Amino acid sequence: MAITSVTSNPPRLTECINPPPGEVCRYGGAWLFQVAPKTAAAICCLRNEGYPAGDFENGSDVFLFDDLDRIDPAQAIPIVRNDKYVDTKGQRRIVIHYNVVGGFVPLGALRDDGTPHPHAGTGFGVSTSLDFPLLGSGHYSKSHKRTKVIWRTHVYQFSYDTHFFLIDDFEVYGPDEPLRPSESGTEWPLLDSPLKYGVPDGDDFLVPIGASYGDLPQHKKMGSGGVSRWRRGPNGWAPVSYVPVVFNADDSLWMEPSLVRDVDGSLLFTARGAFEDDNFLVPIFRSTDGGATWTRIISKENGRAEAPITINQAVDGTPYIVCNKHGHQRDWLVIQPLNDDRTDLLDEIHVRNALEEFGPPPSNPGRLGYKERWMVDHASGETLRLGDGEWHHVLSYRNMDRGEHFGAAPTECTGHYLEEVFSDGPPKPVWKFE
Repeated sequence: MAITSVTSNPPRLTECINPPPGEVCRYGGAWLFQVAPKTAAAICCLRNEGYPAGDFENGSDVFLFDDLDRIDPAQAIPIVRNDKYVDTKGQRRIVIHYNVVGGFVPLGALRDDGTPHPHAGTGFGVSTSLDFPLLGSGHYSKSHKRTKVIWRTHVYQFSYDTHFFLIDDFEVYGPDEPLRPSESGTEWPLLDSPLKYGVPDGDDFLVPIGASYGDLPQHKKMGSGGVSRWRRGPNGWAPVSYVPVVFNADDSLWMEPSLVRDVDGSLLFTARGAFEDDNFLVPIFRSTDGGATWTRIISKENGRAEAPITINQAVDGTPYIVCNKHGHQRDWLVIQPLNDDRTDLLDEIHVRNALEEFGPPPSNPGRLGYKERWMVDHASGETLRLGDGEWHHVLSYRNMDRGEHFGAAPTECTGHYLEEVFSDGPPKPVWKFE
């Protein structure tokens, strides 16, 4: 059981056909899930181009597909776009909407015993928005002297009926009333959306998510990465419990968690420290009791670059992390499988070396004084059953010129990418269908 190869394709989604008025948007990171027996979906972020601002997203679109070569930009289904308003003090502000990730039970899904899944065709998405003062011609700054950030969590309810993917409802949780699990006694506000879809657990989902103890986190305030249980009730999907996996009370903040179920039924988890020193740790945790308790099984220093990291699982069940190669900033994306004993990482498997393949980016970042060149990042993989009836493991990531954070024009390589990851063991289906 091993990963054997990865494709190397051109971008699948680039320029948004119907951007907000007056904006130029490119697609970036996307998160994948199954919606029907032979249909999958990608929820893909948009990014505002042409502004001197980093992480300037502009909501997300949904794309349905049954073939990786037939994803049609004209079939985008909008979920949300950024909001601009004037507050009670007369200050112009902008609400920036980021990635939407959660869980979805495909239409036609069966339980393990062969009975119809009671929640088939429904799901949910969790998203973060950050509310900043609006500057200049319509951008924002994380470091502006007047910056006061308002952090909100959004929960969307989704459904699919073979013809339409619907955004049925959504709720917004803010600083005064943050999103919390409903079980009594919890003090964890759930606020940082994950970088990977949830793991089915009976009729529920186990969703990796960031949280904070007490008040919402600000810069260098203590935070947690953990696992929340989501359950569908009369008002849709909602969290019922949360278990922290990584939590430091020393002003550390963990973020961007991800989760998979290993072939033996145990759970594997990782997350990224938001304020790292030079060791660039790859931490892997395991739970053998359904997520109630966790043990660190791998702690590899200098295992990656400063960038998002996720844990994933190939078609045959091989777990792997995907991250940027240590010492190469974000221009080189690699896979590192876990060994059979789950005690270490195996040799890297090349995914994309953007500097080698695309050459120096047009913005000439060395001249601007920063190290990062291309940004090949926000990668995650999902196993999907597509139109041919076969299971495919699909790796999703974005690429952009680092200079776009400073207002440089998007390049022909800027956009959203999908690759297929091949492995040599028998498929392990994620869902059961007739």
